[in-house]
Amino acid sequence: MYLYSENMNLTLHQFEVFRRVALTGSFSQAAAALRLSQPVVSRTIADIERLVGARLLERTTRSVEMTAAGREFLAVADTILGTYQRGLSRFSAYRAGEYGDITIAALPSVAAVLLPPIVAGFLAEHPGITLHLLDGTTREVLDHLRSGAADLAVTDQSPASAGLDVHPLLEDRVLAVLPVGHRHSSRQALTWADLAAERFIAFSQDSSVRRLTDLGFAQACVEPETLVETRAVATAGGMIATGLGISAMPELVLPLLSFTELITRPLESPAVTRNLALHLRPGETLHPAARQLADHLLSAPGTHTDAPQ
Repeated sequence: MYLYSENMNLTLHQFEVFRRVALTGSFSQAAAALRLSQPVVSRTIADIERLVGARLLERTTRSVEMTAAGREFLAVADTILGTYQRGLSRFSAYRAGEYGDITIAALPSVAAVLLPPIVAGFLAEHPGITLHLLDGTTREVLDHLRSGAADLAVTDQSPASAGLDVHPLLEDRVLAVLPVGHRHSSRQALTWADLAAERFIAFSQDSSVRRLTDLGFAQACVEPETLVETRAVATAGGMIATGLGISAMPELVLPLLSFTELITRPLESPAVTRNLALHLRPGETLHPAARQLADHLLSAPGTHTDAPQ
C-alpha cells in the first residue's frame, strides 16, 4: 500500500535542487552550484518534504545526510531528470533532422535501383533516422503521398502528378529489350516500327512503363502485336529470354532482369524517356528528417536529368 496525493506537484527545479543537495551533502555548495541563495535552497527542500510527507535529509551543524526515504527519492529524481534530458536531446535531434521516421513511396525500379545507394549514404550520415518504403504503381505511390501514408514520393511525371509539387530528378531513357541471338541483335539501334513488327511483351495498363511504350508506338504511328500483358518485370524478362517476344523498358528497370541474359538497344524514332521526379504535397512543410532526405535526393549525383549510369 502506498499513499499518493494529487497535490504532490513537484517541479523539475525542485528535483534538481534536492539532487544537488543530496550529492554535495551541503546546502551552501548546492546553492553556489545552482546560483541560488542558501535560504532559497533550504526553503525548497522544506517544500519538497512537506509535499512528499517524509523527511528526506538529516541536517547537522556540519553535514547533510540522506534518510532512507531520501535515498529512494534521489533515485526518483535521477530517473525523472534523466528522462527529461534524454527527451530534450531527442527533440533537439528531431528539430535538426537527425532523428525521426520517414516514409517514402516509390516505383519498384526506383526503390530497387535508384534509391538504395542514395539512401545508404543518407542513413550513414543520419543514423538516428528510420526509413520506411512503400512501392507500387505510379497511382499507388501518389495515393500513398496524398493520403499522408508517405512523406514523399519518387515516381514518373504524368497526368496523375497534377496538384502536387514536382521536382525533377532524372530522365530514364527507354531501350529495346531483346533475347540473345535475336535477328536485330547486331543492330546499333532500333525503332518503334521495328518493335511493332515483332511479338511484343507489354506491361499492364496501370504500369508507368506501359504509358511510355504506348506513347512511343503512338508517336511512331504503329501498333504492335501484343503477345501478353504483365505487371511483373521478372515475368516479362523471363518471356523475352525464352524468345517469346521483345519489349521496351526504361534503363532503371534493367537491373531487375539480371537473373537472365538479355540484349538492349537504344530506341529511336522517337526517343522516349521516363521523367522521374520527387513529389511532395503542396503547401506542406516537411518534418525536419523528411526535409533532409528530400534535399539529399535532389542533390544526389546522377539526378537532375543526368542519365543513370
